[in-house]
Amino acid sequence: MEDFSGFLCLFTFLCVLNFISGVEIVNVESEVTKECYGTHVGFGMSGNQDDHYESLRRRFKDCTHVEGNLEITQVDKAINSSYDISFLSSIKVVTGYVLLGLLEVQTIPLINLRLIRADSTYNIMGEEYGLVVALTSEAGNDPKRVGLRELQLPSLLEISKGKVFFAQNPHLCYIDTIDWGSIVPDNEGPVKYGELAYSENCEKKCDTECEVDGVNRCWGESRFMCQTVRSSHCHSSCPGRCYDSYILGCCHPECAIGCYGPSDSDCEMCKYFQFGDRCVPSCPANARRLGQECIMP
Repeated sequence: MEDFSGFLCLFTFLCVLNFISGVEIVNVESEVTKECYGTHVGFGMSGNQDDHYESLRRRFKDCTHVEGNLEITQVDKAINSSYDISFLSSIKVVTGYVLLGLLEVQTIPLINLRLIRADSTYNIMGEEYGLVVALTSEAGNDPKRVGLRELQLPSLLEISKGKVFFAQNPHLCYIDTIDWGSIVPDNEGPVKYGELAYSENCEKKCDTECEVDGVNRCWGESRFMCQTVRSSHCHSSCPGRCYDSYILGCCHPECAIGCYGPSDSDCEMCKYFQFGDRCVPSCPANARRLGQECIMP
């Protein structure tokens, strides 16, 4: 009897082991939110370029939510080829403006940035801007210099306030393919082009998968750089986004990038904060804020 019990235990163990070996173990990692604080120094910097780059890297590495302005300036790979700004790729939300300038890099990999809320804007000669890209090649049209070639923002769906400004980016391509009206809602003339705003001699074109209503729209050469275009045909009474073009089809004011219906629980993304299933302008007094989430104790 003891021999049979031992055999049964061994048989059961082998069956369980065989079952486990045939199961694919998937490590499901929850999405991590890391909040960091932006800057307000414009094109300035303190210390030398190495110190400045290291300060940017430490500040924004692994950051998903920038509270304030995202200012990426004074990074020159012609001076130090080891400068790597891939740390920007984790950023999803910026609550202030985005300033990109005095750069000698080929790409700006803000590939996951969805929302520039622009609670604070960048002022140029009396105009308010939520995104500014300027002075991205010191050497003008010299083809030997690197210069910014691709502004990689394939996830960007909304700049909530201010316009967009480009100037002195002689090597920058693809910008003229972007439908800025779908990104900057409720804004007449959403983009301003200064002198040498972008290159008019780009040899490479958008991937064929980037066609939208017969027009190729992209942020870069790869098929992963296609622009996602949201309809901007809303009724004139809508303050921003809409889920339908008729007068009652407006999104709730607390929504960003789009919605599925009229209420603050129908938002595709919250403009400010999410509390439960609702988008709200601020978190309750007893809640802890993490990025855009209101977390109760």
